[in-house]
Amino acid sequence: MVLNKPRLRTLGGAALLIALAVCGYWLLFTQFMVYDDEGYVLWSLRSYFAEGGLYSTVYSQYGPFLYALYDGLHRWTGLEFDNTTGRLLTLVYWLGTCALAAWFVWRQTRSALAAGGTAVLIFGTLLVMISEPIHPGGLLTLLAAIGAVGGAVAIERERHIAFSLLTGGIGAVMLLTKINVGAFFLIAAGSWLTIHCVQRHVARAGLWLTAVGSVLVPFALMQRLWPTPWVAIFALCFSCAALALLLLHRDQQRPLYGVTPWLGFVGAALLLAMTVLGLVWARGTSLSMLWFGVAVAPLQQPSAYAHAVVWPAVTPVLALGLALLAAFIHLRDWRWRPHVLAGLKLAAVGLLLSETPTAINNSLTFFALKYGLPFAWLMAVPLHRGARSPYLLARLWLAWVFVWQCLHAYPVAGSQVGWGACLAIPLAAAGATEALQFVAEQTGKWRDWFVRLGALIWVGGAALVLGVFGYVSHQRYTLGEPIGLHGAENLRLSDDITAGYRILDKNIRRHGDLLFSHPGMLSLNIWTERPTPTADNVTHWFSLLNAEQQQAIIERLDADPRAVVVAQSYLINYLVQKGYPPTGPLQKYLVRNFHAAFRINTFEFWIKNDRTIAPISIANITADNRLELVTAAIGTVATVEIRGLFYPYNRVAQFTPAPDGDWVMTPLNDDGTAAGESIRIEATGQLTGLNRMSLPIDPTQLPKRDLLEVVVLDPAGQKLDALLFDN
Repeated sequence: MVLNKPRLRTLGGAALLIALAVCGYWLLFTQFMVYDDEGYVLWSLRSYFAEGGLYSTVYSQYGPFLYALYDGLHRWTGLEFDNTTGRLLTLVYWLGTCALAAWFVWRQTRSALAAGGTAVLIFGTLLVMISEPIHPGGLLTLLAAIGAVGGAVAIERERHIAFSLLTGGIGAVMLLTKINVGAFFLIAAGSWLTIHCVQRHVARAGLWLTAVGSVLVPFALMQRLWPTPWVAIFALCFSCAALALLLLHRDQQRPLYGVTPWLGFVGAALLLAMTVLGLVWARGTSLSMLWFGVAVAPLQQPSAYAHAVVWPAVTPVLALGLALLAAFIHLRDWRWRPHVLAGLKLAAVGLLLSETPTAINNSLTFFALKYGLPFAWLMAVPLHRGARSPYLLARLWLAWVFVWQCLHAYPVAGSQVGWGACLAIPLAAAGATEALQFVAEQTGKWRDWFVRLGALIWVGGAALVLGVFGYVSHQRYTLGEPIGLHGAENLRLSDDITAGYRILDKNIRRHGDLLFSHPGMLSLNIWTERPTPTADNVTHWFSLLNAEQQQAIIERLDADPRAVVVAQSYLINYLVQKGYPPTGPLQKYLVRNFHAAFRINTFEFWIKNDRTIAPISIANITADNRLELVTAAIGTVATVEIRGLFYPYNRVAQFTPAPDGDWVMTPLNDDGTAAGESIRIEATGQLTGLNRMSLPIDPTQLPKRDLLEVVVLDPAGQKLDALLFDN
């Protein structure tokens, strides 16, 4: 078979997509965030599948489209939503966004290298996907990419009705997934239709109104935290970027859209919105609760929790400087315009590529927001004054969507930064390619060499990202051991985290019939198959649930004598330090009525004050220098080892029974009391249920206990149980 260029490009693209898929799979299955937004979304979905009643019975901060979509998928395919499913769906969103970005750059540049490099760099920018699988942010990222790239293609082909139908429909489902993100997209699309209206007076008024809105919207959005410095800088950067692009809108303004596209835009939005709302209404949500869940509750989010953007000192300077340059270029032309713009574009991309060596630390993610906003106009502006083409207009559309989507990072600038700002990468690739071609044309006989050098630098940066991501993810995946918990069987985490979650799983299953967590860590409920007190479940329940909802949880916990609570002390202390201390009636109830039975890592296992338990797979050193192990393992114990918790698992101490030794084994009841006579182990001991083993130890010979695990081995050296020390 002869491989022509199109075939080679197809094969190369497929190979790159497979490489990204493998790398993404390894990354997704070797990360689990302790704050567990993932579990919150999964548990609310499972509750909705079972009960319906979104917002009235099932608590959620997110819009109904997410629930209607996944409910349909669950019903049609029987797919169970757990940590594995969530990661696989997130991988689809991640790869889909990369493919769309690459397609946009290919259409803009006709360069396979530019498109392939874009796919890898946006993949690196979206590394945040691994932190919160199944979170609506992943789906919203793909939807924004569909709207931005699909809209760009419609603009290139002058399919005005297609543009309006697509953007109206995408905007509606985004609005009904997360209202602020959908509103940003609809503002971008609606203002675009108005600015490029066939009626000149409407277009002129739309341009001025959008300019005013570009200043007022960030202030209205951010008023609760105004005038915190990071918020003021955010508003400044957004407004400067939007106003600079509006000057470019004026230069590129065309009479494209009349009444019919507007009707298509509104009609598509209404049709999809009514369909989604109807599906959720049919599952038991009243119209009043839909209004509350979609529009009212999200407005309370900035007061519930916020996380600041750490802006570089140069960012506001760049934002103001490039906005002033945009105004200068708009007002007059001069001979060196293309040379200056080309140089600035290439310098900006060089700054972007300088972040590739540390992309595994999310440097590309934060670059996309902190520098992408100031550089948005620069990458969209044509080098030559008066240059017009559908492709330049399509690039302007992508830049316009990008700038508005950056507002997604307010008020919580975590994963939202990557989800909102990732479109900076294809925008930069298109702008840089244009600049590279211009500079190459100025170099005469060195033109081809210059182009090759530029392509080599771009591809080199992308290859560095893929190489580092591939190496790190492969190491993490191959060194990790599958955690083996229900719904997360193939998750491979660090040794201390794996050991801790396995021990929590054992104790919850043995000692709990009802599981609550503080803050909400709902993956534990999926893994242990233990119910929550009510269907009102969320991570920060102390700030997001009202007094009535908290009281219902109190009553359910109070009625179940085997209710248990898992508390995450690190997260609680973090919230206190950040000024968001847990308060409210449920917090007071938990503190007064529960106590910690044991502590491992930064987790505490709480039981009711009138109850005692035998903590499973927990080790202690008593005051009389004895190592006490509580285990529910079954088998013949021959050796106990204390090892380093991390690879290479160095042995710290080893103990074997001896006729003249002092090993004692006591069968236990679940409450920790003796279930029978203690026996002395002289050679091997038979474990048949819950037991406490006690043996002498010199604790002065041990390093820090949180770096150790205790392993119980049978005569063949096979592991019967792995224990951690109670903190």
